[in-house]
Amino acid sequence: MTTLLLHLPHLLASLLIIWVISLIFPTWMGTSFILAWLASGALMFHRPTERVVAKLFYKVRPPTAAELARLQPLWDEVTRRAGLDGSRYDLWIEDSDEVNAFGAAGHIVGVTRNSLDRLTPDRLSAVLAHELGHHVNGHTWAGLLGVYYGLPARIAMIVATYVTVFALFVAAEFAILAAVVLVLVIVIFAIAIAFTFPPAFALLAIPLLIPWAGRRGELRADRFAGEIGYGPLLIAVFTDYLNRGADTEENEQGPLGRLMSTHPPLHTRIRALEIFTAGPPEGRPS
Repeated sequence: MTTLLLHLPHLLASLLIIWVISLIFPTWMGTSFILAWLASGALMFHRPTERVVAKLFYKVRPPTAAELARLQPLWDEVTRRAGLDGSRYDLWIEDSDEVNAFGAAGHIVGVTRNSLDRLTPDRLSAVLAHELGHHVNGHTWAGLLGVYYGLPARIAMIVATYVTVFALFVAAEFAILAAVVLVLVIVIFAIAIAFTFPPAFALLAIPLLIPWAGRRGELRADRFAGEIGYGPLLIAVFTDYLNRGADTEENEQGPLGRLMSTHPPLHTRIRALEIFTAGPPEGRPS
């Protein structure tokens, strides 16, 4: 829900853009255009549409018979432990040399080919449990809807940026004074919008808050995996990543890179999972 709320400013801006576009049509057609755009998000949860999205945007493919024979029993066990129907989700393979997996849309669970070949079955199960946690906690569908409904606003922002840069370039070709005047007009316009509609200031924080929500989402998905019995195995996976220098690479990105990262440091994730490795309190039966 937090992720969806963070996308709300983009959604409202997109709705404003769609409304402006609808004004060029007759009233009934403009209203239909707005309603059709609002309803179109449901297609993102339509299984055939999801499969097209998976192939085109996530660059994944259906598993071969041999890959499915290795992956399906693990997925069935993970979803059984969680008390869920595993057939609600589609398993996909990403042809990548990375050890990784991801959950997306409403029913997509992707695993890299190298994860399938390199991880032991129990560790791969722990990774799948983490991805199931993303689905159960609603991170995948909230992120997808946020991106989809915010698309008109993002396109408008990109166009506005290029138009502004082009206008400044053209003005500078004529005279420095013209460029300065144009910059002042833009600044005054931005200030006027901010004072007329103060929530516009929130847009400046969105690029930082979305990665923060992503880091919280990763910790929640880790916790879900721990709660259904995969905590120690997930720690083993993260420890292996840590030993291979994953956190070192992230630290080299600097403070801004860490601030914009959608994943917490591995040592933070390991510490959060250690509660699932502790024995029962003294004096209590196990």
